[in-house]
Amino acid sequence: MNSRFKRLLYLICGLTDFAAFVVIFAVSRGLAEGKAESWYLGVVGAGYSLSAGVGSILGGWLAHRFDGRVVFVAGAVNLCASITACALGDPTSLWFLPGYWLLGIGLGCLYPPLIGWLNQGEDAHANRRGVSRTLILFCVSWNFGMMCGQLTAGSLFSLGAHWTYGAAFCVSVLNLILVLAAVRRVVPLSAVSNDRTPAEHEAVELAAAFKRLSWIANLGGMFGGSMVIHLLPDLAVTIGIAADDHGKLLASWRAVIIATYLVMHRAAFWHYRLSASVASQVLAAVGLIVIARAESAVTLLIGLTLLGQLVGYNYFSGLFYSTAGSSHERRALAAGIHEATLAVGMAVGTIVGGVLGTLMNQRVPYLLAAAVLLVMVVVQAVAWWRWVRSPRQTSRRTEVEPITLAQEKST
Repeated sequence: MNSRFKRLLYLICGLTDFAAFVVIFAVSRGLAEGKAESWYLGVVGAGYSLSAGVGSILGGWLAHRFDGRVVFVAGAVNLCASITACALGDPTSLWFLPGYWLLGIGLGCLYPPLIGWLNQGEDAHANRRGVSRTLILFCVSWNFGMMCGQLTAGSLFSLGAHWTYGAAFCVSVLNLILVLAAVRRVVPLSAVSNDRTPAEHEAVELAAAFKRLSWIANLGGMFGGSMVIHLLPDLAVTIGIAADDHGKLLASWRAVIIATYLVMHRAAFWHYRLSASVASQVLAAVGLIVIARAESAVTLLIGLTLLGQLVGYNYFSGLFYSTAGSSHERRALAAGIHEATLAVGMAVGTIVGGVLGTLMNQRVPYLLAAAVLLVMVVVQAVAWWRWVRSPRQTSRRTEVEPITLAQEKST
């Protein structure tokens, strides 16, 4: 893949998430300051997450079955259309929601083909560092765009919603122009034949097992992570945190996530180790408890830091295993499923958290999210035993038996 073309894709990642999260901040903060109920914030956020999940599955499947370039352009067009609908609509009206949820469809269609193009032709087992470098640049790109979008939205929001939507629309139009330029330089995703040794086949099967484990981890991790995106504005307003400080908190959260990506790129201790994933999830559960008990921006930052490292771990490891455990032509589909599991976790967490926030208070959802994380750790442990540990033991017994029989015959 041409390095200049990759840089263009990274730029598109940053601009896409910049525009999207300016809108997400404006909508969620505006509803919170308008005294919207927590359950309604949950419905709004869950609808966005579900639409992103549907868009990811659809985008991944269409990119796998047909031409990803058409899907890619459609995602960028949907992004522009959604921002326009939000800018012209009334957030308190039910008619506002379809336009806002279209944002999720746009993001879902953009990312699966893009991820497939970034690693097309690369073997994650023969060139682990190269694939990891591509993934880290991709992750940093969209997170940097998101962080800048949250900071910009926090600064512009006090001037009026039209400023935030205007900034998002201008960036989305620029992004569409770059998308149209990019699709003229890409070739459709295609199969790449590899002659693998038995050891390499075993490595691919192990990566495929951890790919499925990462999808389970995504559900639990984003159950809590979604509350930061869609429900934290309610808690921030209750504590008395101003909009610009709220934006800085979210940007700091993103900085922690980016730092986690960088550590994972440089180190390999976490590769194919469930213990590393479990440790990250336990730390995040502690962070959610800290958020639930927060009374200041400093305490909230500590909780967000502990939770942010899990969001970074799950996303980067999931992308790595999706690449290493999938054939070249199926990587867009695997990326779509990866994004969809994140979106489903977000949707369920947001709607359940929103209802609990209304029935009880704004802090209870974070305690529930901590409990869900711990339950999902148990589910992953059971799945790891069935998919990884047990097959390994069976394989070892199969290898030992012929040797034992040969020894018996020789005596």
